[in-house]
Amino acid sequence: MVEIMKQTKIWSVLLLLAVVSLLFWWMQSGHKSSKKESGYSGNFPVMAEIVRVASVRDSFNVTGSVEAVRDVEVFSETSGIIRKAYVEVGEKKQAGAVLFQVDDELQASAERKARLACVQAKRDYERFANLYKEGAVALGSVEPLKLKLDDAEADLITAERKYRDTRIKTPVSGMVTARLVEEGEMVQAGVKVANVVDLSRLKIRFYLSEKQVLMVSSGSLLQVTSDLYPGRKFSSTLFSLSGKAGREHTFEAEARMDNPDETPFRAGMFVRVSAFGAVPRESVVIPREALAGSILKPQVFVVNRGTARMRSIVAGSSYGTSLEVLSGLVPGDSVVTSGQNELHDGMRVVVLRQTGKGSEK
Repeated sequence: MVEIMKQTKIWSVLLLLAVVSLLFWWMQSGHKSSKKESGYSGNFPVMAEIVRVASVRDSFNVTGSVEAVRDVEVFSETSGIIRKAYVEVGEKKQAGAVLFQVDDELQASAERKARLACVQAKRDYERFANLYKEGAVALGSVEPLKLKLDDAEADLITAERKYRDTRIKTPVSGMVTARLVEEGEMVQAGVKVANVVDLSRLKIRFYLSEKQVLMVSSGSLLQVTSDLYPGRKFSSTLFSLSGKAGREHTFEAEARMDNPDETPFRAGMFVRVSAFGAVPRESVVIPREALAGSILKPQVFVVNRGTARMRSIVAGSSYGTSLEVLSGLVPGDSVVTSGQNELHDGMRVVVLRQTGKGSEK
């Protein structure tokens, strides 16, 4: 009985293996058959367009960021306690306006003392100078007093400067974007206390490729647009262009423009910068949809006497739905615009519709 059960199990395993093998063979045969059936037995239908020459105008459209031409960090030039703050973030201040008042009691006292010493030194010098002119004293008595006066005047200049430094002022007119100290806080010389940006004039920073760099030069007129102000176009001028590419093989450029009062920009906003060639030129163009490969390795299918031949091309700039071809095609060639994904080199085709001037070669 046990022997019969063992034989039954062996036959069951063998039968299962046979079924699996048969199923695998059937699937492989069916896959090959489907591949054969997917092939097009006759001429494959495609649509094509005649390669033409068109008038194109070089242009570029890149993203840039807005910055203030004058973005100033304000630092304290003295040490002491902030007694009064005259500034809030977002306020506009004129150049020379006091932002913070530092405790000035000691500086004021030192300034008065230096001023009195200067007055006294001047009186002594003038008195002895008059006596010297009258012959009452020797020159040796006047010279030390002149040196003492010069020293007193130098001390007065130092004292006056220290006293003025207790009033921290903005060196430029603009908007306060940061206030970094509060009343009662102790500051040291060299500590940053505020940031002021002058937004009346803007600089726009952007990057250009090797080809785009050749289209502009310093002083070139550029067009600036923003999603914040749809339909508005602003004029700017190329201010500087780097002579050295960065790691990404792009060149840093900077444009300048006045900040319009009715549609103001703020530092940090994004804009689009455009430029257009001054003179149109003639170039070979094809529909962008004719590409069978990527833009990095562009290829197209050219129909020649009912046969599709794959051809590599050198692509130039894009102009809407058209692509410039620098080499690889000539006017009059017929390129496939629909159905190329199913083609292979040397495949027989029939053109259902062909647009553009000329006829199939």
